[in-house]
Amino acid sequence: MTLQSRAGGITGRPKPVSAALLVSLVILGVILLVSPAIARSSSEPGTKSDSKCLKCHSRKRNKTLKDGDVLSLQVSKTEYANSVHGDIGCTSCHQAIAARKHPSRESIASKRQLSLTLNQSCRKCHAKNFKVYESSIHASLVAEGNLMAPLCTDCHSAHAIESMAVYQPVTGLPCKKCHENIYEAYAQSVHGGARANGNVIRDSHIQAPICADCHQAHGVTAVAASNYLQSTCLDCHPDASLAHRQWLPNAGLHLDVVSCAACHAPLAERRINLELYDNTAQLPVGQHNDHAQIKKQLHAIDETGAGLDPLELWNLVRANSEDGQETDITLRGRMEVSTGPEAHRLAIKAEAVRNCDSCHHKGSDAFQNVVVSITRPDGRQISYEADKEVLSSIMSVASVRDFYAPGGTRIQLLDVLLVLSLVGGLAIPLGHITVGKILKKRTKQGDQ
Repeated sequence: MTLQSRAGGITGRPKPVSAALLVSLVILGVILLVSPAIARSSSEPGTKSDSKCLKCHSRKRNKTLKDGDVLSLQVSKTEYANSVHGDIGCTSCHQAIAARKHPSRESIASKRQLSLTLNQSCRKCHAKNFKVYESSIHASLVAEGNLMAPLCTDCHSAHAIESMAVYQPVTGLPCKKCHENIYEAYAQSVHGGARANGNVIRDSHIQAPICADCHQAHGVTAVAASNYLQSTCLDCHPDASLAHRQWLPNAGLHLDVVSCAACHAPLAERRINLELYDNTAQLPVGQHNDHAQIKKQLHAIDETGAGLDPLELWNLVRANSEDGQETDITLRGRMEVSTGPEAHRLAIKAEAVRNCDSCHHKGSDAFQNVVVSITRPDGRQISYEADKEVLSSIMSVASVRDFYAPGGTRIQLLDVLLVLSLVGGLAIPLGHITVGKILKKRTKQGDQ
């Protein structure tokens, strides 16, 4: 017997469920299962213990520290739940609280000391990045006791850490917090302008760099020393070397001894940096020995603080010739911009300096501004003002051979010595030939 509805649409034998309806039911089930978790993750912490912590800490709470400063203990429940740490649990980082009765009555010396202690919690899960950070200039500053040097929480925050997928500091943060003047210069540059206009990715390659693209995110490097910055520029501009060779005489030498910003930041003040360099160790002076001792020597030699003159520079080099060890300390000359912000204010290609006379003329501004520098183990340079006459000193003549361009550097002593060496070089063979002819003529006359 067959049952049929009044509408004639239902029989005793059920119709097979369509594939589309089955897929819809599965999707609906997944949504119903997942949505509570999504709702929780967007507004609630990950565990019951976290909820218990935030029951107190979501309210305004303060703690007076040993140094008299006041530490806020308030944590936003929403920010923490939405952070990448929202599911790992409070005691994963705050292990000291998990190990003893809470609240702790142990005094905290200062906010900085608390951050230094909790900084080690990051190492547990982020060992690779932490190791890279330890080799950075930031970690070097921390080791020196610099209270402004950034720790993990200074850049990533303590409880509102974002996913790397959305952590794109186009606004300059977190770097801008400490380097605001540099970021403002970057924002006005060709790089900052391109980034602001959306020139971010093309063929999976970042076109307009932000801070970490040049300086690295965790292993922040001091770019003033060596050729680190030049190689970084060429990573994004691989055709630059070839392009310069098409119009720039002796392009290889220019690329080695003139910083990119010296031409590509045309409004910047430029200077000549003479870096003390140990040719025996193949390292800048200060990287392999006591830079603090060298600083003392510099202050002792230049007592008036008026800038190193040629004799003082000579004495400095002699003082760094260590007893009993072979040393060959010279100066490595390089043209660069005078300040960090100016190095970031790069102009568009059409505005770059292409006029040789901008440097190669008598009284060129860049050659009036001279510094002598040493390089610390972490790569930072310490610069000391020097008299422009050091460029014409005997010390410089022996040292800046890679920096010298005949008639171009406006170091007249070098030009005179070059002429004398050429004359002397020609005089020897010419004299030899002349003497030979005279002797030969006399020999013939004697035979007659």
